[in-house]
Amino acid sequence: MQSNSDSHNAKDPSPNSKPAELVLVKKHQRWVFRYRPGEEASVLRWLADTARDPSCDFDWFDAAVLSHQMGSQMHQQLKDMMPG
Repeated sequence: MQSNSDSHNAKDPSPNSKPAELVLVKKHQRWVFRYRPGEEASVLRWLADTARDPSCDFDWFDAAVLSHQMGSQMHQQLKDMMPG
């Protein structure tokens, strides 16, 4: 990514936007994921890869909860962009 404040790339359409955050509290663990707009696909891949890992307490239900949370946040962002 270039350092010029006027430039941006397709992966990060709003370089000045604040990171999104997904949070999951499960038993004694707290999972917090922060990412920039445009990185959603990478986050979803990480969620799936982690859910597949048998040595991790993060499972497919957790991945589904966080992916739903991400979708809800994106929906709200789109609503906020609509006029009126």
